[in-house]
Amino acid sequence: MPSIVLLDEHTSNRIAAGEVIERPASVVKELVENALDAGATRIVVDLEDGGKELIRVTDNGVGMARDDSVLSLQRHATSKISSAEDLFEIRTLGFRGEALPSVASVSYLELATKNSSETSGVRLKVEAGTIVDLEEVGMPEGTTISVRKLFFNTPARQKFLKSSQTELGHIVDLLGRFAVSYNAVSFRLTHNGQELLSTASSPDLLNAIVGVYGRDVARDVIAVEHAGPAAQVAGYVSRPSLTRANRSGQVFFVNRRLVRHKILTHALDEGYRGLVGQGRYPMAIILIDMPPDLVDVNVHPAKAEVRFSRDGEVHSAVMKAVRGALMVGGAVPEITETVAPGQATAPAHRPAVPLRQEVLLPREEVDMSAFRAALAQRAGGVEAAASADPFEWTQSPSATIPRPDPLPSPAIQPAPVEQPVEPTPAPISLTSLQVVGQARNMYIVAECDDGIIVIDQHVAHERVLFERLSTAAEARAVGVQLLMIPLTLHLGRREALVVQEKMEELRSIGFELEPFGGDSFVVRGVPSNIARKDYAQALRDIIDELVQVSVTRHLLPKQEQVLITAACKMAVKAGDPMSHDEMTALVSDLLKTGNPFTCPHGRPIILSLSNWELDKKFHRPARRTG
Repeated sequence: MPSIVLLDEHTSNRIAAGEVIERPASVVKELVENALDAGATRIVVDLEDGGKELIRVTDNGVGMARDDSVLSLQRHATSKISSAEDLFEIRTLGFRGEALPSVASVSYLELATKNSSETSGVRLKVEAGTIVDLEEVGMPEGTTISVRKLFFNTPARQKFLKSSQTELGHIVDLLGRFAVSYNAVSFRLTHNGQELLSTASSPDLLNAIVGVYGRDVARDVIAVEHAGPAAQVAGYVSRPSLTRANRSGQVFFVNRRLVRHKILTHALDEGYRGLVGQGRYPMAIILIDMPPDLVDVNVHPAKAEVRFSRDGEVHSAVMKAVRGALMVGGAVPEITETVAPGQATAPAHRPAVPLRQEVLLPREEVDMSAFRAALAQRAGGVEAAASADPFEWTQSPSATIPRPDPLPSPAIQPAPVEQPVEPTPAPISLTSLQVVGQARNMYIVAECDDGIIVIDQHVAHERVLFERLSTAAEARAVGVQLLMIPLTLHLGRREALVVQEKMEELRSIGFELEPFGGDSFVVRGVPSNIARKDYAQALRDIIDELVQVSVTRHLLPKQEQVLITAACKMAVKAGDPMSHDEMTALVSDLLKTGNPFTCPHGRPIILSLSNWELDKKFHRPARRTG
């Protein structure tokens, strides 16, 4: 075995960089946190090529003296803690003492800083972790750190970076979250010389929400506040009428530190229990203040995760804060007038959201073993109680069940007992389907000569719409309904970037929209097939989904993804009641598609239960006809 050796400092720094620095957004996070810890009230971030070529962070906080600036580039050098005991009293955002040397080890770094006690500032130039120049400079109090050509000396890490637009999107999202947490600090973000984000310092968090998420969101949020024994909760949450298709609009801060924790998301969900539909997620900016000794922030290299010593009390505080705010009045639906396309006035008192909020009670677990035992006892202990699960629903592995090859006729032989011959399953045909009804407002139940068919109404409609949109997009013949009163969208910066990039794709599916200044867009036309529905919510859902795809898959959605997303958001939803005629028309349209068995996402559309399987489950003899 090789001998154990101590790694040199340069190699150690590069290993630390791999733990702390994942992408340009990681560098921005570390540098902005240092600026906030230095008491900055103004922070400017300048980028080039999505941060891959340049990241420059300038602040007006407390700068460093000459000796401290040199020491800050050494591993484990920090001004945030002085002993091991301080690890349990962390009151700052950064403390590990690895960020700056880690960044310097994988880039060309320039540090310029000035402390109020010094007459001049100092500038250091660092190449791959080595200081190559140090000089005095004239500059105002504060710090400017420039990081060029990130990962230039680690090609393996560099090749995992995504497109400039994707990396930029992560940084825009990050700066927006800092802006709502530190609303008293002004933030400015530029990319290739173009301003992307600008927020003014304000004592009101709502002003920061306007600057980051847009006026549409800010108009539909309510304040939350609760003081518990372990934590104080403040912030804003959206009314139940404002939801998204994912959790991208949910942000949590603990002692102003951006974190993620399942306990917090679960507490938020509990606060909204029974107020939002399945698959919908409210927006939330939750700020939690608690004693530092009750939260451990030293559990993740990038400081993104925390551990609570009294997690039950934290959960309770968040849930009560959210539920209390909603019950005071935020959950009461509003009645607004809307104008349908082509109509001068809207129907009187047309509700924007359902007037009746269905309260969903928690589903109780059923003890099936006890249930079967009771049945067995009632039946006198018949053999059925010990047989296969009588409540098991067996699904055919495919829509067509192949018929086995016929067996040769056996020679006639006397037998003491005639053994019943088990019938062979017949193939199920999707022709001559007749709709029977709708189950749980989710599934269309139909019958045919060969068995029973269950169709998921949402994914079935999704498949139909996807093929229609694809055909119309290719032919540029999508139906558009012009709006009498154009719709104005005020988006957050992240959403606006995606819309700008995918403008033509959105137009190809029927949304006639154009820039309206800043992060606003005006919508002059919508797809004709949703013109009488909530087309504004459908468009917002499509935008949210496209943003989420760009985050999770680290690339801009392609045109096909835009069509898939649009079909999903425009399709009938699970839980929507459908008339018999509507179900019949949907089934007919589905059978005309090229693939009626799976939706564009790959989910199954049709499940079948043949007559043979159904009779077998009920222990019925084989039937000779259908």
